[in-house]
This record gives sequence, structure tokens and C-alpha cells, in this order.
Amino acid sequence: MAEQSKDGKYEPGQIILRENTPGDSAYIILSGKVEISKIIEGQRVVLDRLGPGSIFGEMSLLDGRPRSATVTAVEPSRLSVVTSARFQAILNSIPKEVRPLFSSLSERLRHTSRMVSVLGQRERLLYSTSVLLHTLSALKGIPRGRGVALRKRDVILEAIRVLAVVHEKVEEVIDSLAETELANLESGEVAEDEVFVIADSEQFGAFIDFLSEKLSHIPGFPLPSHKYSVLSEKAQEALFFLKNASGNLPRDENGRSHYDFDRYVKESVANLGWGVKDAILSLQNLAASGHLELVKFSGLVQNKAIVYNVKDVSQAQMILLQADEFERIYRKLIKG
Repeated sequence: MAEQSKDGKYEPGQIILRENTPGDSAYIILSGKVEISKIIEGQRVVLDRLGPGSIFGEMSLLDGRPRSATVTAVEPSRLSVVTSARFQAILNSIPKEVRPLFSSLSERLRHTSRMVSVLGQRERLLYSTSVLLHTLSALKGIPRGRGVALRKRDVILEAIRVLAVVHEKVEEVIDSLAETELANLESGEVAEDEVFVIADSEQFGAFIDFLSEKLSHIPGFPLPSHKYSVLSEKAQEALFFLKNASGNLPRDENGRSHYDFDRYVKESVANLGWGVKDAILSLQNLAASGHLELVKFSGLVQNKAIVYNVKDVSQAQMILLQADEFERIYRKLIKG
């Protein structure tokens, strides 16, 4: 990238770029040192200091949005300045099918940064750091079986720049995640070589889905998928009841069982000791989570019906078990 740029010299105390201003260039530090800072809750907070070889300012080139932090020279510094036009020329040399990954990464990281900036709560930082880890692992991670490895130092520096949090806070979250079943840390010859390893990428992504539902009541979080949160405490009983009943129900050409709605209410009340309200609410929760369908009329039972596949019911049972495990991990992480 340095070959596609020009040099600039900055003296100590000189502001190179300012937070919330338009950005049309990125910078590579050739010599010297700069300080990254951000105004958080009315106070100037120093996030980090960068030295030779470090890059900053690239986010605005990727998405065209204002700068997310202020960068100031703290000693005589020589920087390689990559303008928007030169950056676009570099980007054009990348295969077209890969380019959307850069804007997608930028958007996801900006979103997590906004959420942390609003309240700075531990829950938000946990979610944002987890999203950052998962996103970076897909783009830069080294495969490790079902999981992926990332250099811990690189993740921390990226989090400092993107999420605008101090080094100690993001490192605390990363270390806490590494003490769960979701991930672990592998030591290198020196501290800078320590590696963060996600044990199972799919499982880690599911944990992020769980967090988004857990924290969806906080403004700024995405709408929940209802995969975990709508399943009531009685859902497990309902699932077992539906699974056991499926052998005595008519099935359509797709193998889905059709359970007469009125019959279900009557039998679940009689066998599970529920009230009618509980019987109906458990169905609505399971339907909202996508594990069964409530239809107004089924030709197989000549009435409104519960339509479901036994495999989907089994999957819902696994999700409930997964939710219990994620809840345990979440409580451990929040306690710190």
C-alpha cells in the first residue's frame, strides 16, 4: 500500500485527523508515534499509541463516514498518506467478488462502535467484542479444526480503534471469553504472540445470537430472532409432549405431523396439568421461534392444527439446552 501513497511529516502535538470530521485518506506510520483519543461522556480518553508499521484512518475510506477518533502526533512522525483516489485504485485491483467483504466488515464494526459509545456497559462491550472477534475470524482467522485462531494483540488494537475503548477493558473481555468453553488462549514465545482461539465458529456465532436476544431491550440492538428468548419455561414440557404424540398423528406428504388444535389443548391440559392459557401460550412461543406452524385449517384433521416435523422438535430441544449453557456462560462473563 505504501507504494501507492505519498509521505507527510507531523510535529509533536499536531493533529493528523479529528474525530467526527470527514475522512478522505488513510495513514501508515513510517517513523515516530501517534496517539489515538476519543471524547467519551465529555472526557478526552486516550485509547492507544501507535508506532511504525501501524495503519489508521482506513475505516473512513471503506465506508465514507466521519472519523471515529482523533489522532495526534506525540513525537516527530513521518506518515505514508493514502488518498481516497489511490485507495480506490488499490481496491480495484482486488477481485470484485471480494470487495463487498470490506464494506460489510466496516458496517458491522461501525455498528458495534455506536452501541458501545452510548452506554459503555459491560454487556454492550461483551456483545461488541464478540461480534468483532467473529467478524475478524471470518476475514483474517487461521482455521483450527471447527474453530479459528487470531493474534490477540491484533484483535485488541482493532477493538481500540473501532470500538473506542481503552486497552484494559477490551483485554479483560477477551480474557474472560477465553476462560469459557467458547474459546481459549495459547501462549507464544513472547506476550505479543499470544493467540485467541475460538473453539467452534458456529457455536460462537450462536452465542452472539443469544446475546443479541438477551440484550435486545437496550436501544440500538438489532431486533431479536426469537430463536432463544421466546421459549418459555414450559417449552421443554410442550416439546416432549408433541414429540411423544407425533406417532399417533396423521402426516402429510412432507412427513409433518398434523395435531388438531382443540385436541392438543384438551390433551395437554389433562396430561400436563396446565391451564388452557399455558397450553396455548407454549404453542405461540414455539411457533414464534419457528419450530412449528399454526395453521387455520388442515385437511388432514378438518380443523385448525399444529403442524410440525419431529426433527424440528428435536432441534428445539437442543436449542433449549444450548440456551441454558449460554445463560450460564453469560452470567459468568457479566460477573467478571
